[in-house]
Amino acid sequence: MKRLTILIASFAATACPGQSQETSATETTDPPTSTTTAETSDDSTTGTSTTGPTTGPTTSTATSDDTTSTATSEGTTSTATSDDTTSTATTEDTMSTTADTTTDGTCGLPPLPEEVIQTLGFNVFGSDFETTPGTVVPTDVGAIECCYFKQPVEACVVYSVEPAEGATISPDGMLTIAADAVPGTKYTVTADVEDGRKVLTTEVYVYTLESNPLVGVWHEVAQIPCNNGPEVAPEKPIGELWFRAWGEVNVTWVPFEIYVDYWSDYTYDLDTGDLEIVPNAGNYVPADVEGVGTFTVEGNQLVLQDMWLGSPQDAMKPANCGHRFER
Repeated sequence: MKRLTILIASFAATACPGQSQETSATETTDPPTSTTTAETSDDSTTGTSTTGPTTGPTTSTATSDDTTSTATSEGTTSTATSDDTTSTATTEDTMSTTADTTTDGTCGLPPLPEEVIQTLGFNVFGSDFETTPGTVVPTDVGAIECCYFKQPVEACVVYSVEPAEGATISPDGMLTIAADAVPGTKYTVTADVEDGRKVLTTEVYVYTLESNPLVGVWHEVAQIPCNNGPEVAPEKPIGELWFRAWGEVNVTWVPFEIYVDYWSDYTYDLDTGDLEIVPNAGNYVPADVEGVGTFTVEGNQLVLQDMWLGSPQDAMKPANCGHRFER
């Protein structure tokens, strides 16, 4: 079974009571600053603002059909045009104002309520992302509602990414990974909300199926007996075996919303096929896990041999010696 149409990528930054795994975006201080996004609505005005250095005079210009006025302020240059035929950035009735840097923490939007600030996060199922080269990842922050909904917010946010080589980020938090990005590279995205009022970071891990063929969600279809006999149907199959690119795997017999039975670190060797799964914690960690064995990927199937991921809590029985999964 596949539940990726229901799942949105990792655990909630602010989980519900009883959530299976505690995950959240990392909050830091003194963030790098690169790009600011502010969303405004107006039927007749499009605004675009950019700033230069953090000191020195700047200029603001407003233009209508017959009237032009110029004002000078400290730190910001903006241009607004009300002519319907002249627009820098227009999407019907919603206009975006962007800037490369901010100097005074303002971008034309009112501050977010404190209760919204506390719910901000990148991702419903945790704070990290995984992707392949040549893709675009939406790393914009939103309000995470219990327990797996992300609601967009209109806020003054500055996004940045490190390292800069192989990745760029837009004013609205869309991260573009270069087609030649090296698998195994980890990018750190920072979102500075309202000039330091809240600073969030998330990691984006780059992989390919050649570098890590395990990544993805698998479901169990058969078990391998220890006596080399024919494969048997599982009494209660593992509904989700979810390998993540950053070296974590979740095991769940009956998936429901964000529930996970147990989570584990894993290591693998492409040359030897060795695989080790070591449970860290969980809502249910079977006592009979044997997490050291080998793996092979055969098309859309994953075969684990000489290892056992455990018995379901309501169907304990003698362990078998392997599993067969499908994507």
